Amino acid sequence: MSDGIEWMDAELGSEGFSLTMVRGVSHEELAVLLGARPGSVMDADTAQEMLELSPAPWRGPDYAMVGDTGNGWAFAIESPETSGRADRYASGRDLWSKHTVVKVVDSTMDPPIINVGVDGESPWMFWEYTTKEMDHPLTRRLVAGGGFVEAPDRVHRGDASGVGMSDVYRIVGEYLGLTLPRQAIVSRRLPHVFTEPRVLVHPQVRCPACGDRGMLAHGGGSWGPGEYRLVCDYYKVRNVPGYPPQGCPGEIGAPVPAEAVLEEPNPKYDNVLMPPTA
Repeated sequence: MSDGIEWMDAELGSEGFSLTMVRGVSHEELAVLLGARPGSVMDADTAQEMLELSPAPWRGPDYAMVGDTGNGWAFAIESPETSGRADRYASGRDLWSKHTVVKVVDSTMDPPIINVGVDGESPWMFWEYTTKEMDHPLTRRLVAGGGFVEAPDRVHRGDASGVGMSDVYRIVGEYLGLTLPRQAIVSRRLPHVFTEPRVLVHPQVRCPACGDRGMLAHGGGSWGPGEYRLVCDYYKVRNVPGYPPQGCPGEIGAPVPAEAVLEEPNPKYDNVLMPPTA
């Protein structure tokens, strides 16, 4: 029996969460796409002991709980604050431009936001119980069986419908074939991985191609010195007037000149205590 995803609101919504699901990759590959060093995924027992040993794990680096659904999707569950991390801006654009992705962010302060991107396109966004993607199949399902109503420029929850996020998650999950292992997630019996960079990179130069934008650090995992490149702030930002359709191509490859960046060790890793190895 499939657990689906409609249970997320009841089990995870009170504390907030960020869920990333990507089709066609393993959970180890997804961890790297989110910033982890390759080969750094911890098994559930090691992760649990690390969290117990570290005196203030909330002061440590961001981490994700990761896994595979068994039907072609990998997933990562993190705190909602990770969605705004600057080191993910450039690599996140690669994630969305190359894969089918479902992203759910529940901050507990506002209704959850859902983004769905299919094969590099971003055709559906849902926020404040509203979507403006009028003709998308997910929108039609919300109207046909989810208690949503049409306005001239949007579809929104009916005032007396009683619809909650569990209903929305059910419809999204059924449409995309999403399921998550409920008990393993709730009991945190899944692999964990740190996703923050161990070296913080602060670009100090403008884009060499367009000249009027800043740069972003882009790496293939939680980078160390020399393991990243700098790309334009408009890297893969589509259809901006005056730029190529896929965004500004400006970048500075390794070795990045010393004057182009300020680097500093990430102090959050000082708060991590790992269990002794046998």
